[in-house]
Amino acid sequence: MTTLLNRLRTTTMRDTSLYQYLKTFYYECDRDVNDFQDKLEFGDNEMYDFARDLHECVHNAINTWRAQTLTVEQMRDSFPTHKIQTWVNQIRNEMYEAYEPCYDCDNVVPNDDAVYIEDRGEYVCGDCCDLSYRYHDGHGQYYHEDDYPYEDDEEDYYEENGVHGYDYDVTNELSSKYHGNEKRLLGVEIEVERRSNAPYEIAETVEDAMRGFALCKHDGSLNNGFEIVTAPSTISYQKKKWSDFCQKNFADNLSSWNTSTCGMHIHVDRASVTPLDIGKLLVFVNGKHNREFIERIAGRSSAQWSAFKTKQIKDSLQRSDKYEALATHKPRTIEFRIFRGNIAKQGIFRNLEFVDSICNFVKTVGIDKDTESVNSLSYTNYVRYMTKSESRGQYPYLFSWLVRKGYTKGKAKNIQNESEES
Repeated sequence: MTTLLNRLRTTTMRDTSLYQYLKTFYYECDRDVNDFQDKLEFGDNEMYDFARDLHECVHNAINTWRAQTLTVEQMRDSFPTHKIQTWVNQIRNEMYEAYEPCYDCDNVVPNDDAVYIEDRGEYVCGDCCDLSYRYHDGHGQYYHEDDYPYEDDEEDYYEENGVHGYDYDVTNELSSKYHGNEKRLLGVEIEVERRSNAPYEIAETVEDAMRGFALCKHDGSLNNGFEIVTAPSTISYQKKKWSDFCQKNFADNLSSWNTSTCGMHIHVDRASVTPLDIGKLLVFVNGKHNREFIERIAGRSSAQWSAFKTKQIKDSLQRSDKYEALATHKPRTIEFRIFRGNIAKQGIFRNLEFVDSICNFVKTVGIDKDTESVNSLSYTNYVRYMTKSESRGQYPYLFSWLVRKGYTKGKAKNIQNESEES
């Protein structure tokens, strides 16, 4: 009779039986899979193989018992211990089902780091996704470069409309820009509508004003406009280039704030924030107690960009839907999608400062490790953080707005009077 004990003893990995590994798992690691992996120095691929082999071993043994119509006593005797099924289920649930093999490189990665390629029905790891796949904003999914559904020839579209196609990757022409010693990179997208008197070449004029820092792209959600998309850069460099833009007074030909179609999106590179930081940002932006504050900062209600969704810290490990206040669907950036469109210097700078400051603020907020709860992610604590002298000096446009709107009793740093569409 084939027993589970025999199968576990004869199925080996690293020249050691699965049964011996199970003993280590139960007696030495206190039944914690992560400890088990560390104790035996298993890599992710090996751990995945182990869980797969163990599950197959137990599955086959159980089928054998059923075919032999064993009595309950005989089946119980064939187990090395009545605990064995519990161990197997725990390993399988926590390891086998938590990992996916990459379709391209065969490496095994946690589900949270795997990207599902819908048209191929397979998962790929983040590295392979960055190397060989492109995200299609219109379809809301990734495609391999060989399968990417180009709807228009990019060059023909540009020549005909004066703007790049919707799926054009601006990093093909624009590289990251730095200023000073800042580490965090931000990318900006501002949607604009052409006014009736706008010249045909207005998009080219915008690109000339930004001097190789931004390109104009088609956006199907606009009536007769385009979006201005910048290179990734530090906040100080963003301010420098948008200051050049605002000096040209494009408000005579373009509109953004006073429309029902335009928004401003700000990307933050993932390298500058930890998964824990992202979890805190999700909780802050989506928190019911912060809703009115977020809407006032954004300049519009949540219904115009997404419904509020209850978030937990651990949600940072999941890819979100594109149309969320803080979208996490892209592998290299997180995207703040809350803002109303704005082409006024004061409004653009305020939004940039809010995103940069909130990323710094959440790093100061602790988390209860026992309950995984955060009780300090309220707008009142954020305002308190912003009233500190270093914050006031670093984010003068945002602090001035907080004072004007009555969120603080402090005095704003004097800023020259500038037109603002808010």
